[in-house]
Amino acid sequence: MTTASEIETGRRVFGRRLAIARDDIKAARLDDGAAAPDLAPGQALFHVDRIALTANNVTYAAAGEMMGYWRFFPMPAGEGGLPVWGYATCEASTADGVKAGERVYGYWPLGERLLIEVGDVDARGFSDPSDHRQGLSPIYNRYERAPGDAEAETEMVAALFRPLFTTGWLIAKQLEGASDYGAAQILISSASSKTSIAAAWSLAQREGERPDIIGLTSPANVDFCQGLGIYDRVLAYDALADIAADRPTTYVDMSGNGALRHAVHTRFGSRLGYSMAVGMTHWTESQGNKDLPPPEAKLFFAPAVMEQEQNRLGRDGYHQALAADWRAFADFIRPQVDIDVIDGLDDAHTAYERLARGDVTGQTALIVEP
Repeated sequence: MTTASEIETGRRVFGRRLAIARDDIKAARLDDGAAAPDLAPGQALFHVDRIALTANNVTYAAAGEMMGYWRFFPMPAGEGGLPVWGYATCEASTADGVKAGERVYGYWPLGERLLIEVGDVDARGFSDPSDHRQGLSPIYNRYERAPGDAEAETEMVAALFRPLFTTGWLIAKQLEGASDYGAAQILISSASSKTSIAAAWSLAQREGERPDIIGLTSPANVDFCQGLGIYDRVLAYDALADIAADRPTTYVDMSGNGALRHAVHTRFGSRLGYSMAVGMTHWTESQGNKDLPPPEAKLFFAPAVMEQEQNRLGRDGYHQALAADWRAFADFIRPQVDIDVIDGLDDAHTAYERLARGDVTGQTALIVEP
């Protein structure tokens, strides 16, 4: 096992890696790190090959302290390792059931190499049960075996959207299971974000009557979001007054913008049946729930909804339903986005800082190949 002192100095992520200042997530630096050690029994070393860089990763950084995201990839004191989703290849392994050359999909640092403690091995994949990951969601600790012959574009779309699709899909399932909290209209902020797109797409697939799906976004992203065809209406944030205030409403807050949340609660008042807090794409404007008119904004917790759906469908039924909808969504979203491939961590550093400043549009999709 990796020692406590190694964990404190970040000795899980080897080679070059991006280190983010915890007290100012717009500030980041590249750290040359260290050479990977000889493996102890039960360990595997992975080289990060292809990962997505999205506004969701900025959310991880913004909520790093509150939600424990900094714990996944320990860094030196005062800094955090940015969690990202994508693919890596096993370079060496002393763990039963994991072989060198095997390709894996999961949660990685924005860096070159990750040392994993391998546990819970089965046909689908394995988990990392390291001490510093205890108490964190198993969704993030699980690594899935990936086909070695997948096309690059297929992997890119999966890296960009698959984890966020799962979150959006589960949001839609929670709403459906609660009869949309009585809503005739569902407002989704940060409508251009990948999780919002996944949630809106999932809601739009329902058969029969459903609430209107209204996207709120920045003026620059209105046309893009409307062109997706999954929102019944898309409005800029400053057009909130154009939405009927006398209809039962549910709010899915993907932006974390405290001023916007307050405005939504104020406008819809008693007609607001539920307020779901999901993301923090507007993390610089997050103000929490201070002086927020009712109802209380409830934090969305994906593992609880996943457990609920597994109980309803059975474990195999859940995976089959999610996989089928993912395939359909992947076919839908592939032509909708412009994928920009970033070669190397130097340019990834710059791209992260652009994301943290909010300088990347919803139609742009960033893939990093360290």
